[in-house]
Amino acid sequence: MKKTALILAAAFAAAALPASAADFGSKQTLTIDGKAAYLAETSARILANKELKAPELVDDITDGLSGTKVPGYKIMIMGRTYSAAAETKPPKEGQSQWREKAYVHRGIKLFVGIPVAKGIGVVDDNGGDAPHTPDEKIRPVGKQLMNENAVVEKAHLHISELELPNMKKGEASGGGVKLKAGAVIDGKAVETELDSTFTRFYTAKPTSSEPFKADKRFVK
Repeated sequence: MKKTALILAAAFAAAALPASAADFGSKQTLTIDGKAAYLAETSARILANKELKAPELVDDITDGLSGTKVPGYKIMIMGRTYSAAAETKPPKEGQSQWREKAYVHRGIKLFVGIPVAKGIGVVDDNGGDAPHTPDEKIRPVGKQLMNENAVVEKAHLHISELELPNMKKGEASGGGVKLKAGAVIDGKAVETELDSTFTRFYTAKPTSSEPFKADKRFVK
């Protein structure tokens, strides 16, 4: 795992530099145990400062797990689709279109520290084959592969381009990422490739840092 951490740190050395404009595609792929799982978009959430105008510089992106403090930034990069087809549902009272904070995102979430990676979270719907009928608007809930007891092996990550939207202007989309990542989680090989702008870009306040905590399985 130590070798993996070093590889991940090297992968982010370039990404941590100021980014120039990049040409991003519209590609997001995910395979779980060799089966393709559909992804609809690439999005991100960054740990921001209290004004939500810039990334928050933290003292140690490894949260004490590496033995040496590594200052930097924390971001989640997500390739995902939805369990609910929102366009088929009528708006609730007070809504212009249907939305629900609690509905399930399906896909992959990369917890990334610059210049070190945190880990991978995956919701598996059996490669897209979870039982459902064509007229069902809400898919069955998938299984969360990553949990505190999951065995993680062969983790890898390479980011060739990373560009954030203009946070000072409050942009909620734009920028983008080009990356390849994967790991074997409880014996299942998980591989993803993203080359896309950020369809949605969220910011989290420094007081909401708990979801960004480092995972010792990826930072050794």
